[in-house]
Amino acid sequence: MNEHTQVKLLKSVMITGVTLLIVGHIVLATTFASDDIGHQGFILGAALSALGVIMSLPTKIYLTLVLMSHEESTNDNYLRSADAQALRKSSVAHVRTATEDDAEHLAELAQQTFVEAFGADNSPENMQEYCASHFSQAIQLNEINDPQRLTMLATHEGQLIGFVQLRFGAAPACVVADNPAEIQRLYVLAQWHGRGVAHDLMRTALQRIEQQHHDVAWLGVWEHNPRAIAFYQKYNFQPVGEHKFQLGDDPQRDVIMSLVMNTTIKN
Repeated sequence: MNEHTQVKLLKSVMITGVTLLIVGHIVLATTFASDDIGHQGFILGAALSALGVIMSLPTKIYLTLVLMSHEESTNDNYLRSADAQALRKSSVAHVRTATEDDAEHLAELAQQTFVEAFGADNSPENMQEYCASHFSQAIQLNEINDPQRLTMLATHEGQLIGFVQLRFGAAPACVVADNPAEIQRLYVLAQWHGRGVAHDLMRTALQRIEQQHHDVAWLGVWEHNPRAIAFYQKYNFQPVGEHKFQLGDDPQRDVIMSLVMNTTIKN
């Protein structure tokens, strides 16, 4: 049962409960005002009132769901990503939009996750050069404030554990789109791998891309990263080309993958 159905059901139960509660009170009031009705009227009124109270109990749950839906639709820093919540199983991440105050910690997270992902297969000098030129606090601050980018963070108990950065606008010629959106970066701390955090970030990213009416999502992934390629294929990203990724003095080959929005995601 999805959330929309739950809200409708809770609303129906709540309305029925309130109605029974009112009818029960009317029956009790009538019973007390007239001696002709007797004990049967009292029992009926009490039963209706009791049933009404019981059926009114979901009111708090209903109002909570309504308020959460309102918060998600009006507050960019609150993203529940319902599809991701259903998929992620053991994940306990909360996904929100980055703010200027996150720049310092985001820079640290970006460097750590990049080194965890690629450090073992590349020279320390190239890794250090790339991190210094792409993940400084000043660069992250500029990217957070860039209207052509969107940075979202996965957090757990207030700590950053992953992030995804989107970039809007131009795309390589192999990406056929009228309004493309790039998933420029998606990284999760190694200790959180397998916990559904990457799925939370991907689902939320695709949700935002679709909400902003981009027709194609695309990304570049290192050809020697089969785990990442398999992850993107789960979301129906397909190889469409390649481009050069310069890591220090090492020109590497990235596979370009794209996804036409509104396509079905594999289980």
